[in-house]
Amino acid sequence: MARNDGDKSAFLSFLSSHSQDRLVISTHRKADTDGLASAFALHAFFPNSVIAVDELDEGAKGLAEKLGINTVVLKELDRKDYAGLVVVDTASYTLLEPAKQWKILLVIDHHHPEGRDMKSEIMIADEDSPSTAEMIAWLLPSVDAKSAFALAAAVISDTARFKSGNADTFRTLAKLMDVCGASYQELLEMGEPELRSDVKSAVLKAFQRVSIVYAGGLVIATSEVGSNESDAAQAITEAADVAFVASWKDREKETRISARARKSCHVALNEVMKEVGVSLGGNGGGHPKAAGASVKVHTQEALKRCVDEFIERI
Repeated sequence: MARNDGDKSAFLSFLSSHSQDRLVISTHRKADTDGLASAFALHAFFPNSVIAVDELDEGAKGLAEKLGINTVVLKELDRKDYAGLVVVDTASYTLLEPAKQWKILLVIDHHHPEGRDMKSEIMIADEDSPSTAEMIAWLLPSVDAKSAFALAAAVISDTARFKSGNADTFRTLAKLMDVCGASYQELLEMGEPELRSDVKSAVLKAFQRVSIVYAGGLVIATSEVGSNESDAAQAITEAADVAFVASWKDREKETRISARARKSCHVALNEVMKEVGVSLGGNGGGHPKAAGASVKVHTQEALKRCVDEFIERI
């Protein structure tokens, strides 16, 4: 992780200036463990703040239940009641649409800059960091036991058990474990929870609908699901080199795509999904091995565009 002392100074100055303000701390839609844990750890230093998310994924739900994390819905809040918005684990309006209406004071994010379009007074970004939780653990002057547990689980979750980790990641996890007193097994159960039966069913249906393309010595798999596209994409890459899984969201009139890749893939998925997103009326981004996009076309057209763009980059 390329730690920048200027970023830490900027954060500590922000903390000093805003610690008593009424703030909203939010993260991307369908918040994952990394986004929720990062918001929760910050919340401890801004006691008058609220954590706002529109939806939680399965891992984040488990963390919220275990630690008693209370959340509200961002789009239901009155901006006049708050000094501003703090955003963690995204810097893209596409992934947090209601943020367009808010004064954003601070963004802390670890994703690739190609998808970064939020306007914020302070932007702390490090695409080399495996997780936002690792950034938060470094920025905060201290963490309590609950925050340490949340951040440790997020580090495990967002690195996919250290597949994208580095030496700093292991050092950070060791320090967090010392503070929270939890075993690695306990943290692993929270960072990589057992899927519910309905989620397992959705993943298995994704396998039934898989289509395969061979290119550049790689197995590229695509599939469509009604939900849980990220879980399905992750599961499919246990066998395929690359997976693109799409889900049509009727209420939003858009397709959401999750992309995952094994270490055998040397094409950066964040760049693929950024190009696909923009070309199809939306946006995208993420990490080289785990990325996503939201687009304004139906699933089949979106998946074809993903495969075509990926093959062009092999």
